[in-house]
Amino acid sequence: MNIGIDVGGTNVVAGLIGDSGEVFFKKKQPTRAREGYEAVLGRIEALVGQVMAEMRGQSPESVGIGVPGIVSADGKNVVSCPNLFWKNKPLKRDLEEKIHLPVYLANDATVAGIAENRFGSSQGCRDAVMFTLGTGVGGSVILGGRVVNGVHGVASEFGHMIVGDGLYRCNCGKMGCLETYSSATAVIWLAKKRIEEGCETEVLSMAGGDPEAVNAEMVINAAKNGDAVGLECFRSMTDHLGIAISNLVDVLDPEICVLGGGVAHAGAFLLEAVQKSTVKKITYKSLVKPEIVLATLENDAGLVGASCIKEYLYD
Repeated sequence: MNIGIDVGGTNVVAGLIGDSGEVFFKKKQPTRAREGYEAVLGRIEALVGQVMAEMRGQSPESVGIGVPGIVSADGKNVVSCPNLFWKNKPLKRDLEEKIHLPVYLANDATVAGIAENRFGSSQGCRDAVMFTLGTGVGGSVILGGRVVNGVHGVASEFGHMIVGDGLYRCNCGKMGCLETYSSATAVIWLAKKRIEEGCETEVLSMAGGDPEAVNAEMVINAAKNGDAVGLECFRSMTDHLGIAISNLVDVLDPEICVLGGGVAHAGAFLLEAVQKSTVKKITYKSLVKPEIVLATLENDAGLVGASCIKEYLYD
């Protein structure tokens, strides 16, 4: 058994994970990141202690942690984690000194990909990619059963792949990032722009007449109803996601592509559109038939994937 920890901007969650991916129990505390690194580190230590107290004398093999930022290629440091206001923090060393157990770190999107590959929709596939579609766009690549981390630990930043001229400038400073087309943020941005331009759309009525209340679910539901603005936003999202997936298919030739995150709750409606967009753009149409599926693990994916980091990155 291992302990998995999911560090988010709102909460830190720790759980005891069995060898088959079952979550035996879990504990949670508010992150309160603005109190600083040492305070959050203390909460992580406390959560590990609470989980271990439930084990009644047993000891976990290791602790895995998923963080919403860049982890160094050697797995020792959190290089950059804007949501937590962390930069170059030696989290592995600091936590190991406190809990006296091996600690393994990875980016949260990487952790999601690990969870799906070990226990979810890409289980049994040695070559898999995953897109996490939420406020931003994250990604993971597993080749030959191992996570592709890159020389500097920044591999799989799918959200910053250039897929167009750009609707607006990405937070990274570039134009044309996938994140500015295929995230929930991008869908909302384009819908609000059309509303500001005076386009009639049921998205606005769904939001109670308040453009600031628009969310991605409203836009996608409007698209399902055939609303013109909803369809434009949805097609922009799926067309550019198809470009990104086809690029990865041409370069990596994965067995499967998993779509997860909040936007993926659109389900079959999203999946069908992305499949059509991708097939149009891949190079070897007669040879390659990429399987695109929805993620199956939900809220505990971060915990479960974190508990498996070691075997995908550091064995």
